[in-house]
Amino acid sequence: LVFYLLTKILGFNPFNKIPTIDTNITYGMLFITGLFTSIHCISMCGAIQLLFFFPNYNSDKKRILIFHLGRILSYTIIGGIGNILAINTKVLAILILLSSFCMIIMSLNMLGILSIKKIHFSKIASKSKNPFLIGLLNGLMPCGPLQAMQVYALSTGNLVSGSISMLIFGLGTLPLMLVSYTVFQFFHGKRKILVNKLAYILIFILSIMMFNRGLSMLDINLFYVDSNYLTAAIIDNYQVVEFDLDYDHYQDIKVKKDIPVKMIIHVDKNKLTGCNNEILISRFNIKKKLEVGENIIYFTPDKKENITYTCWMNMIKNTIKVEN
Repeated sequence: LVFYLLTKILGFNPFNKIPTIDTNITYGMLFITGLFTSIHCISMCGAIQLLFFFPNYNSDKKRILIFHLGRILSYTIIGGIGNILAINTKVLAILILLSSFCMIIMSLNMLGILSIKKIHFSKIASKSKNPFLIGLLNGLMPCGPLQAMQVYALSTGNLVSGSISMLIFGLGTLPLMLVSYTVFQFFHGKRKILVNKLAYILIFILSIMMFNRGLSMLDINLFYVDSNYLTAAIIDNYQVVEFDLDYDHYQDIKVKKDIPVKMIIHVDKNKLTGCNNEILISRFNIKKKLEVGENIIYFTPDKKENITYTCWMNMIKNTIKVEN
């Protein structure tokens, strides 16, 4: 809701203020990155935070701090052993699909839509005795911004630097998470029930989004929507499409099969971010790191289909529509 109000009414996109994650970033900017991305954390991690701790908030306020200690510690450990994160894209996609499927089942069960007699997630949530373990597991969520920071930690090539980077990023996500949680302690009775239902719904919606992201990594476009496409022009035996890079999207394009495509992307340094700076077209095994200036990608479509291409975190998605 906050994000919608900021972007649609005030025209301000807070994610555009996140600095580019590269070797020049300072620890202070890593903390600010965590602070901005905690807007994203509230929706997913915050919903899980409410699910497991909100019913017991008044009984033990230390539990929430222990939960976040586990979450941030898991970030730190992952930052130190980042070399294990360099796994195959398809394997990562399957892990995301499995994780999101489990969360979908969990949310439907808590909403009373699906009955699982042997597993009562609401009881697990209200009676959980190990907030530290829940925090550790929460840190393994296949989250886009978190993956960005994990790859940055890997790029440092140093166990200590990678650990410190993820620790500072995690600390940056903490203030807004604690503020949002503290606000909810003032809810009682029917309002508390409503907040819990809201948490379940948030988990369901974001699990569907995560499931779709896993599918897109396997080049499966489940939610295809026809849109305004940029049509290629034939120049020197190439289908040429040309567009400017934007913060949160690339460009839907329309091309013909069996004719080589030349995709030209113009990059302004003010529009290049840590998220949109690399394009993946898995259908053609293309990974293109974008740089300021003119960037060119070549490929030849060989059949009629709709191809999804994404940023390297699989959060920005656009379509290449191939026609006969």
